[in-house]
Amino acid sequence: MALRDSTEIQGDILAGFKKDHMTLLFLGFGDAAAARSWLKDLVPQLATTQQVAAFNAKFSEARHNSMGSDPAMRATWLGLSLTYPGLTQLTGKQDLLPENEGIDAVGAFVQGAARRARPLGDVDDNKPGNWLFGADHNQVTHAVLTVAADDKDDHDKALTRQTDAATRAGIVIVHAQPGATLPEPRRGKEHFGFKDGVSEPNVEGIEQKPEPGARLLSADFFVLGATGSALPEGVPEWMRNGSFQVVRRLGQDVPGWWAQVGTELKKLKDAKVVGPKTSVEWLASRLVGRWRCGASVHNHPDATRDPIIDNPSIKPDNVISYTNDPNGVITPLFSHLRKTNPRDGLIDGEPVDEKEFLDRRRIIRRGIPYGAPFDPASPGGGPDEERGLVFICYQADLVDQFEFMQRNWVNTPNFPPGRTPKPGPDPMVSGALSKIGDGDVSFETDAGGGKTTITTLHFRPFVHTEGSLYAFTPSISTLCSLGEGRLDGAAVAGGGQTTTETQQPKPQPQVRPGPVDEILPWLDVEGRYWVFSGNKVWVVGAVAEEVDQLTTGTDEATGIVFGDPVDLSTWPALQGVERVDAIWPVPDEQSLNGESSYWLFHTVNGTQVYRRIWIALNSRHTSRTSGGDMPLTNWRTAFGGGTRVTHVDAVLRVPDMLHVNGKSQYWLFHTTPAGQRYRLVSVAEEPYHTDSLDRDDRDLARWQSLNGVTKVDAFGFVVGKYQVGGKTWCWVQHDGGQYRTISIADGFGHQDTLVGDRGSRPNTPWFRRG
Repeated sequence: MALRDSTEIQGDILAGFKKDHMTLLFLGFGDAAAARSWLKDLVPQLATTQQVAAFNAKFSEARHNSMGSDPAMRATWLGLSLTYPGLTQLTGKQDLLPENEGIDAVGAFVQGAARRARPLGDVDDNKPGNWLFGADHNQVTHAVLTVAADDKDDHDKALTRQTDAATRAGIVIVHAQPGATLPEPRRGKEHFGFKDGVSEPNVEGIEQKPEPGARLLSADFFVLGATGSALPEGVPEWMRNGSFQVVRRLGQDVPGWWAQVGTELKKLKDAKVVGPKTSVEWLASRLVGRWRCGASVHNHPDATRDPIIDNPSIKPDNVISYTNDPNGVITPLFSHLRKTNPRDGLIDGEPVDEKEFLDRRRIIRRGIPYGAPFDPASPGGGPDEERGLVFICYQADLVDQFEFMQRNWVNTPNFPPGRTPKPGPDPMVSGALSKIGDGDVSFETDAGGGKTTITTLHFRPFVHTEGSLYAFTPSISTLCSLGEGRLDGAAVAGGGQTTTETQQPKPQPQVRPGPVDEILPWLDVEGRYWVFSGNKVWVVGAVAEEVDQLTTGTDEATGIVFGDPVDLSTWPALQGVERVDAIWPVPDEQSLNGESSYWLFHTVNGTQVYRRIWIALNSRHTSRTSGGDMPLTNWRTAFGGGTRVTHVDAVLRVPDMLHVNGKSQYWLFHTTPAGQRYRLVSVAEEPYHTDSLDRDDRDLARWQSLNGVTKVDAFGFVVGKYQVGGKTWCWVQHDGGQYRTISIADGFGHQDTLVGDRGSRPNTPWFRRG
């Protein structure tokens, strides 16, 4: 059966309600039995893909036949999503789904939007403490009921019926969020004045007449197992034909945003990179990536104003190629359009394949404006009135789609990566956010001769998060089961096969402690590290709860490994390296020109050598090396002293002595005939990186936190504990399979102490899959 005929998938996900009037009712259940009875009555009223797709097709045909005028056709649709607390309330199972530390879609759904606010840019005025729904101080939302209609009277009557039905079941209206299409001449646009909903993906099996040249995407990107494919590992069978939903209320300061555009345009005029008659609308279209009519700037670059004014036949377009605009001279790299969908214009060392990497980041949006248009001359149109966008999107993976886009693209100044200066954040919906970015963007203009001129512009946030919620939009069959207080099928180990309710979790393979040769942090993702052991390297990640378990808590069940280990030989920079002994970051070449530089020490035929390597700050972290291996004798001073250094075991930077007076200081641990010793060395921050010996070898006994340690293997700074309150916490891997946590104080003597009372313990968590 074609997806368009699905009676299992709810109608708003793939087909789209696309109504002029819509209200979201955020509901809080009371008695679970009463809520289940309410759900049983509601399910037959919910719109399916088959119903909505058929109506939309007839509506489009009728509009085409009437030369673009809306036909006298109308429908009212209902849709239902459930939050994780809502699912547990209906089933009575508090452990229905695993949290998994929030590392996958299921875990993110369980945690909810408020717990994941900071990485998404929900800080400052956007923080959960200011939200109208979805935060801890708000009443818990168990369900989101969507009421959508073409006609306002139909909408209002349906809303009254649903409100009355919920009230009879003891269900509380936690929050009611209305939305409506803006009146002419703003119809189809959001409050800043731009055509909305143009960039939606074309879904295979749904789209009947895609734009010529448009690519069709699999429905599996948006609905779990929609095509009958296997479900992702850990996703239970009852989630099949459902989709994760994100609901956000985004307030828009319309006069503030447009005033800011005018201010920044003056900078471009003063720099003489645009003409004196360049309009505010011209710059605004570059920030968005589209003209207000929806036509792309890339395909209409020569227009000086909205091209539909001069040519009414101009239509919104979505087939865009940026291959001839790699530097963003036509459509800036920071524009909203390129930030949310880079298409074929993403360069990450080399062109990134859309089908392989970018398709799986797409989302389906179903937003609608709320509030009256900005018009100071009309009642309710003043600057202080509430207005904005009800943002709704659907995807099969919250982490790899919505969150990835928001965290890694929209808010990240260094995307696209590897450019100096950085492109900057999305100036339409992001801007300056504390601890995320300063709001500066790099506006590139053609300087002739293949060169560009960069002018720095600055944008403050004029879109604010006023509420955010993660929900799940189940299939009709799953909702029927929930109405009975049960779910058919439980979590699967992989492959999407249904299991029984009594199936036990898949046992973890036995994991043993082992030597950790080096821990190297990612510079572009906080809490993520590469761990090197023998001829293997793998990725580990620690969030707040895992940090507690690995420092002061219990770690018997903790696992922080992502995926499977890979051979060192898979890294181009590590060709010929059989085992990593130590990696030393070059102090003044971290995050420089899109990559970071390191000295890597390894042993060849019993003699330790070192090489320079570089790791790119791109999605694949590509590596390179140059010059081959070099002897340790090149370190003329730091490796001298009473006993010359012949084997570096570990290097630890002195936290408060980084970039001080043109140099950085380190404790260097090395093997001597008398056992391991440590010394204090410095590296100058200049082209030759002159090294110096600041203090000769001392015994490990000088470190009271290392009491009982005979050989330090590696150090790793604890995420969130670097120079906090004048102290820095470190994990110390030692003696081939143990680890402990120590604290080092800033200042004279750098007093060190052991963190907690656990001392050393087996480093099993560093080898156990999370």
